[in-house]
Amino acid sequence: MKNNYCTTKLGQIEYAYRKGNPLVVFLNSFGSFDTAQSFAKVIDELPTEDGIFAPDYLNTGFSGKSLAPYTITSEADELAAIINRFNAEEVIIVAHSIGGVYAFQLQGKIKNLQALIYLEPTTREIILNPPKEQAYLDQEKQEQNAEEFIHDKIFSLFSKKEATVFWQTTTENADRFDDQANQAAANAMQNDGFWQSAERINDDVPVNIFTEAYRQKEYERSEYFNQNNRSQIITLGSFHYLQWEYPKEIAKLITAINAD
Repeated sequence: MKNNYCTTKLGQIEYAYRKGNPLVVFLNSFGSFDTAQSFAKVIDELPTEDGIFAPDYLNTGFSGKSLAPYTITSEADELAAIINRFNAEEVIIVAHSIGGVYAFQLQGKIKNLQALIYLEPTTREIILNPPKEQAYLDQEKQEQNAEEFIHDKIFSLFSKKEATVFWQTTTENADRFDDQANQAAANAMQNDGFWQSAERINDDVPVNIFTEAYRQKEYERSEYFNQNNRSQIITLGSFHYLQWEYPKEIAKLITAINAD
């Protein structure tokens, strides 16, 4: 895959793309990671005939700085327009962390959506009224040394060569954006209407949520879980970046959905 760029009214969006069916859309967490790199272990497990669309958000990764104030919703509109231009016969969305909010906004805007796969998506509850159970407090303590923790996880779960390139790319991407760009990205999240909405995910779309076991009840009551009889919550993993720890399981589910 090569880096592609699309100029939008909000700014230039970079994305990795491979033609194929189904088109698997990968949506990243916030931060300096390139989406294709963050999901590389999953992508490597997928059949080569599967299509890939892995965009970097504005003010992150290889994308450009935003040109105007925006929200997750307005950026999701631009992503939907790009996805729809591919005219994919089937689309499967795989969304991690804040990518879950982007996927939530995309669900009614893209053509031929087959299923949503969430990897610990960011819930309204975790932002507005975080649970006080000990497991959540332990996670909060772990995040106090987040950069060191993530660095060590990358080097333990990727090959030395892959980890070195991944970390170098991440630090170089971080250096590309100044405080103004970082604040614009934070505002895009904070000012989005998603947080005050009571809207839930559409029952027509199968939803699969991968999560660490301690968050299962949070997702059972969340806006992401629906009444579709093909929806499920799958518990596994020991930290937030499940796509690094369990890529084979995630890829297996993508392939199973495509086979149905």
